[in-house]
Amino acid sequence: MLDLNELEQLIAFADMGTLSLVASRFHISQPTITRTMQRLEESFGVPLFVRGKNKIALNDTGKQAVEQARRLLSTAEDVLHKVREFDK
Repeated sequence: MLDLNELEQLIAFADMGTLSLVASRFHISQPTITRTMQRLEESFGVPLFVRGKNKIALNDTGKQAVEQARRLLSTAEDVLHKVREFDK
């Protein structure tokens, strides 16, 4: 099952470009964000990154995952809004 927080971190990586910036934004360590990216790859069952020495970048599949994650998070936010509005 996909974790929405992990998807937010994936999107942040796409926007920010480095794991260290994402780790700083989410107030977690860089090894933690690295493990999160590995878990996402395991969840999707496909590689999302091109890895080099001390650097990773999204591959085409990873870019597609980010696009879908943006849609999913937008839908999740919409669900929260609609339920809250209904309760009023």
